[in-house]
Amino acid sequence: MVAVSGLGSGLDIDGLVTGLVNAERVPQQNRLLNREQTATNLISAFGQLKGVLSSLQSKLAPLQNPDTFTQISSSSTQSAAVSVSSDSTAATGSYQVSVQGLATTQSFASGTFAAADTVVGTGTLTLAFGTPTFSGGDPDTYTSFDADPERTPIEITIDSSNNTLEGVRDAINEADAGVSASLVKDGDQYRLLLSTDETGVSNSLAVSVTGDGDGNNADNAGLSALAFDATTANLTQTRAANDAQFTINGLALTSPTDTVTDVLDGVTLTLKKITETDATISVSENRSAITSAVGEFVEIYNEYISTSDNLTSYDAASQVRGPLQGDFSARSIRSQLRNELTSPAGFDTGTFNALAQIGISTDRDGRLTFNAGSLNEALDTDPQSVIAIFADTEVNGTERLGLASRLDSVLEGIVGSRGLLDSRTDGLNDTIARISADREVLNERMEALEARFRIQFNALDALLANITTTGDFLQQQLDNLPGYSSGKD
Repeated sequence: MVAVSGLGSGLDIDGLVTGLVNAERVPQQNRLLNREQTATNLISAFGQLKGVLSSLQSKLAPLQNPDTFTQISSSSTQSAAVSVSSDSTAATGSYQVSVQGLATTQSFASGTFAAADTVVGTGTLTLAFGTPTFSGGDPDTYTSFDADPERTPIEITIDSSNNTLEGVRDAINEADAGVSASLVKDGDQYRLLLSTDETGVSNSLAVSVTGDGDGNNADNAGLSALAFDATTANLTQTRAANDAQFTINGLALTSPTDTVTDVLDGVTLTLKKITETDATISVSENRSAITSAVGEFVEIYNEYISTSDNLTSYDAASQVRGPLQGDFSARSIRSQLRNELTSPAGFDTGTFNALAQIGISTDRDGRLTFNAGSLNEALDTDPQSVIAIFADTEVNGTERLGLASRLDSVLEGIVGSRGLLDSRTDGLNDTIARISADREVLNERMEALEARFRIQFNALDALLANITTTGDFLQQQLDNLPGYSSGKD
């Protein structure tokens, strides 16, 4: 860059060049800045729209599912003793439940041994599960044992590598047979404890011994000291396996576990403790789940309307326009959603086929109002047609899309990865990229213009300097002429 001082002419060359370049640069810079700001504002506005519309889309999932409208709620007046849960197949009703006994596992204790590493014996332990009968009602011995054919007995080999008391314990636990083994110290002696993992009489345990190293599979010596079956009772049963005992509306029932799933369709009872008075179990329609799902949809839709209004507004007093004021995409989105909300469901049967008939109406500003009482009345009158308004149904072999699915499809075309808003945003980002390139071109052109101005003003400065020098010389020559007067005196 050629520096110009202006000393030859006395002109403010730098100021003149800067002023001329800025006069050319500023209007073009402002146009680029305005275009960039407009694009940036639109990107931000579309981002706000996408955010609220994505939230609206997320609220459609429960409305697309018919199970939302058939949910069942259940409660217990004594949840600490009897808790209850239910699914959509449960029938509504009220039941009186009392608990007389809880299900228990079975436990055994061996005789005493001098130490944990005392040798017990060798042979094969066979663990089988089934239903026993007891001798004369004596809970300590079996008269017979009906093995469960669905459960294969587990055979555990006890040899010289694991024939101590603690070795037998570890072998049983490693077999993962549904029995837990442990050692307890009883004074100076040790006992082996066995406990079944599952509750209920039908999960009782029989322990038999074969191949006892001492030649006798039934005596109380060697490995047979751990036998307990229909012929031998060398272990001591410290607790019998019991079924849970309870009544429903006075009917006596049993269950092998405290979790009862097969007595009332769709209802699970969990027995926790014996009751002194009946617990009342109530099973009813879960209307709150329905009104909550619909209410959340209405709320987020109205949030979208407010967002859209703000972005497309025009304040006449301040003459401030929203970034999407007059935007075709914003108008199109609103129109598509409004059409889906106000269009009849189109069903040939059923009492209701429009939102306005079930308590959801549109006001003059496009917002939805929701009357939960009217929705509940509609559910009382014709629940299937209410479900069909929102969820997908099949009518005479033809699938009919409900409002939730239709809106979801519309919104996917708007906020999806290839939707309208992403397309508009991508185009605006391309515009900003082009503006950035235009700005670089402008800067280069302005640098060239500045260089040209400086060269021109440099030449002008030199020319004026020469003119001034020539004038001064002529004036000096004239002043030296006899009789010449410059008129300065």
